[in-house]
Amino acid sequence: MRLIFSTPNHMNTDISDERGFIHYTISTPSAPKKVTTITKYRWSGSNGVPETMGVIEWHRLKETVFRFDGKVISADGMLAKRAWNTGRYFVGPDRQSYKWKFESTHCWMKPAESDTELVRFHRKNLGILKESHPAYLDVSPKVVPMLDHVILTFVYVESLRQEQAGRQSNSNNANFTNMNNMNNINTITMMNNGAGVSGM
Repeated sequence: MRLIFSTPNHMNTDISDERGFIHYTISTPSAPKKVTTITKYRWSGSNGVPETMGVIEWHRLKETVFRFDGKVISADGMLAKRAWNTGRYFVGPDRQSYKWKFESTHCWMKPAESDTELVRFHRKNLGILKESHPAYLDVSPKVVPMLDHVILTFVYVESLRQEQAGRQSNSNNANFTNMNNMNNINTITMMNNGAGVSGM
């Protein structure tokens, strides 16, 4: 199943199937208190009935909170960390454990105990080197029955992945700047030493 995003921003987008039916709307208004609301559409013929599927309340000074399935769950309670391991784990409605893995440009989901790909996010492609396409999720039929869990957890882990990628980029830029500064210092030192020798 391919779920297509109306925008490249996973925090503010409609998510539709290949027939054009909207399954979810993700909305994160600009506000001092950052809240993401995920609306699900139940279709009856040509009529889509919206209902709130889940809410993520984002916090920096305390833990982010999920409101889902009638419960309030902390982010680490919903998507657990494991020592010496990147990515996040969660338990689906089928009582099975799943893992979201972080790559440099995307995240993907698999069973916790195997590497069978179940979901993969594809960023928007402008068509410069490959065929253009909007952002989309490839979803295995095996996890379509738990699509609410997939979408809710995806919104959170893709945000984490982007934050990590941003920090890594900043770190690389800082290292590059430091290296250039050292090279400049070394060049100036060599030039001064050379001038001193020629002056003798």
